[in-house]
Amino acid sequence: MSSSKPQARLHPPSGGKTFILRLMIPADHDVVGRVGWESWRSTGPLDRGFSDPVVAQRVKDAFLRFPFHTDGPVVVAEMDGEVVGWGARGNESDTISDIWIAPNYQRRGIGGAILEHFCALMRDEGLRQARIATHQKNFSAIAVYKRRGFAIVWQGMERDGMTALEMPKVRLRRSLF
Repeated sequence: MSSSKPQARLHPPSGGKTFILRLMIPADHDVVGRVGWESWRSTGPLDRGFSDPVVAQRVKDAFLRFPFHTDGPVVVAEMDGEVVGWGARGNESDTISDIWIAPNYQRRGIGGAILEHFCALMRDEGLRQARIATHQKNFSAIAVYKRRGFAIVWQGMERDGMTALEMPKVRLRRSLF
């Protein structure tokens, strides 16, 4: 997407309300940070370190700062004028760094639509693969990625940039051609 105009009106597989994907604009910054934080919290303590109040505050601060300081494009999912989710690409062109959906809007196909949007962009750019990573215990995200053609290619301990903790991660990859 090269503008902030909606690319398409998307219909969730559940037959629920339609939503649009568009580029984040400055007016979205606060809500994007809040949606990321609320989504992260809704996954529960995937790791013992997550329950540490210092770690939780560090993560919250990182989410709230992210939209103001990211260099890459951020795509938001909007439903009835409300930002209900977002995704971002990583520093490497074939990497999706983030997909976060507001808790009340999860399991409606929004995360999968964001994932497919980025995969289509990467394919159009001539990239051969798309990559994404998550916590090993984030079973619902892993299931979404696998349903969309991603396969686990690595699992192990890795230092997480946001939490500054060593944690079990999985990396997944999908061929785009």
